[in-house]
Amino acid sequence: MSRSLFRHLLPLIAGTVVSIVLLYFVLKGDEVDKKFDELALGGENTAVVGQVNKLKVHCHDFNDADECFRGYADSGKGNDVVLWLGNSQLHVINQMLAGEELSSVLLHKKLYLDNKYLLTFSQPNANLQEHYLLFESLSNSLPVSTLILPVVFDDLRDTGVRDGLRDAFDNEVKNSLQSTKIGLQLIVAQADTDAAGNDMAALDDTVQEQSEKYLNSLLADYWEVWDQRPTLRGDIFGNLYFFRNWLFGITPSSIRRVIPGRYALNMQAMKATLDSAQEQGVQVLLYIVPLRNDVAIPYDLRQYEKFKSEVEAAAHGDHVKFIDAGDLVPAEFWGTKNSTTIGSEQELDFMHFQASGHILLTDKIFNELKILWELN
Repeated sequence: MSRSLFRHLLPLIAGTVVSIVLLYFVLKGDEVDKKFDELALGGENTAVVGQVNKLKVHCHDFNDADECFRGYADSGKGNDVVLWLGNSQLHVINQMLAGEELSSVLLHKKLYLDNKYLLTFSQPNANLQEHYLLFESLSNSLPVSTLILPVVFDDLRDTGVRDGLRDAFDNEVKNSLQSTKIGLQLIVAQADTDAAGNDMAALDDTVQEQSEKYLNSLLADYWEVWDQRPTLRGDIFGNLYFFRNWLFGITPSSIRRVIPGRYALNMQAMKATLDSAQEQGVQVLLYIVPLRNDVAIPYDLRQYEKFKSEVEAAAHGDHVKFIDAGDLVPAEFWGTKNSTTIGSEQELDFMHFQASGHILLTDKIFNELKILWELN
């Protein structure tokens, strides 16, 4: 059946797919812990937890942040902290072999010899609003002296803050966020949400709110699936994601264009991060991430070049150093990943490289940090 015919039947098909997928995952309970955020990684990519001497030096969000804080405390050093934020490029190795390490681990070891302590936080498809929030929170609780801030064109199509970062909204961080327009928007957006991300502001202290809490607790006690509904929702949308990609012919090579509103919010967040770093006396290494370039890149070239120019222009002041690492990793260090659509073969991976790429990125970042520190 042709795609055009499927588009006409889309409402009926979508309803059917949702029903079937929901039933599938209710019955198949052993797979409900699958992470929707990692959906596009595929079997060729391995997500790794970065540890050095059994101390965790690489975390994702506030679900595991205490482990990184504990590792820093247990290290016995009161070193200045170098904070590296990023997306899955930092915690994934393509076609990983035994003994290979992430750039976050390799760089941690190099900086430790220079009496500095690197902590890395990365989330899949992390946007710059999330980086802004994390920086404000972590710099408030750790002696951050340097921030390594990657900018990913594709991730500027995302917006908002995921649940794993909600704990960052404490009173001191809110005070910092309130000084910027984008910070105020983040506070308002996250002020009243439940565990599934639903807006709860209108229900505060109402009979409906109390009733829903009671019923949710009751159902969770008697029906295990009810307590797993946020994960189930992710599984449903994950399957719809594959179906959507097949229906509209979307692949990793499909052109990604700017979503203007989201792009503007993320660029505001980047500038707010740089301004906050300057106020706190934190030095910043701002970089465009490595991108596979042995084939046509999946971006509108005019928009991508404009984006890079805007990022470089924002890197003003002695406390910021900008580099474009887009061409850093050669073609032979990139790989493939599982299909993100229905019935297709392996696809090119434009974001995750092999361990050799992590070594190149480590050396590049280390050398650029040396230059930044010598200038200041």
